[in-house]
Amino acid sequence: MKKLVILTGGGTGGHIYPNVALIPDLKRAGFDVAYFGGKNSKEEAVMKALSIPFFGFDAVKFVRSLSPAATKNNLTIPKKLHLSVKRAKAELERLKPALVFSKGGFASLPAVLAAAKLDIPVVAHESDMTLGLANKIAKAKGATILKANPLAAFEGETVGMPLRRELFFEDPALARKKLGIGRNEKVLLVVGGSLGAHFFNDKIEKLLPKLSKYFVIHIVGKNSPAPKVNARYMPIAYSNDMPTLYAASDVVLSRAGATAIFELAALKKRAIFVPLPKGVSRGDQELNAELAERYGGKVVWQDNSFDDKFLLALDEIEKNPPMTPIFCDSNGKIANIICAKVRRGDICNDKKHLQNG
Repeated sequence: MKKLVILTGGGTGGHIYPNVALIPDLKRAGFDVAYFGGKNSKEEAVMKALSIPFFGFDAVKFVRSLSPAATKNNLTIPKKLHLSVKRAKAELERLKPALVFSKGGFASLPAVLAAAKLDIPVVAHESDMTLGLANKIAKAKGATILKANPLAAFEGETVGMPLRRELFFEDPALARKKLGIGRNEKVLLVVGGSLGAHFFNDKIEKLLPKLSKYFVIHIVGKNSPAPKVNARYMPIAYSNDMPTLYAASDVVLSRAGATAIFELAALKKRAIFVPLPKGVSRGDQELNAELAERYGGKVVWQDNSFDDKFLLALDEIEKNPPMTPIFCDSNGKIANIICAKVRRGDICNDKKHLQNG
């Protein structure tokens, strides 16, 4: 009978897609996989599309603000988290998993805290330079900490970032044909992310006349007003097909989330990163900027002189080499660590190192 690994983490793609990347390695090693995350969430939609059993719980994000709305939100956390941990504990008792693997984010806490109560081993993976709040709590509860960022100073084994294999197999010409873009166009892909869409949407709309040498693909966010369209501008509310968009692009403008930095570096893209300011986030993206620059990305800060600095960076990046790959989980190292943690070498029946970035 196969042993079960519970994957958890969510709230943003940066917490979800590294887990997605691990699923083939874990299955190849002989494990079954299920997912614990937020109810009616992005991670639920992704896992259902992959036919991965999903268990949803109420998950409330801690908002770093003293505004009335933030205070009201944060006051609901203790009660909802208590109920979610209780329900997660009941599911874990029923499923009897061998291990919980957490990618962090507020959606991971019910599974992590419930596992700690049941003495189920927890392995938590941190992408950023510093531990996020959920992973700090996981560490305090005894989790084994792994880190993606080779520059990170906190304790933990450096394993790199799990990257989805499908990112690497899309042909640029085929990707452009699929999108209806000419083979010889210069393509700029703009990815704002859920927290960055508003800023990027305003800026790109304003700067579009100065971007005339590019065909612009712009992910504007699901809840954004529909922008004006022209023959060389493609606004997209949301895309589940980032491999195609990445493959079609010459330059990418992105927030400085760790997963985005690792993906674009692994794909050897020319990329400009705009970190979310501290206060909007916990400041992790500002710290990620050092990693992006070290591996060939350009960093432009979100301030009053953004427009001029972005256009200058766009000119400079065309003359520079593309990014170089960062240390990724290219040898199935995380799956091997999970195997060792479970102490069942007989079910870890494929230790072959598999390229994953």
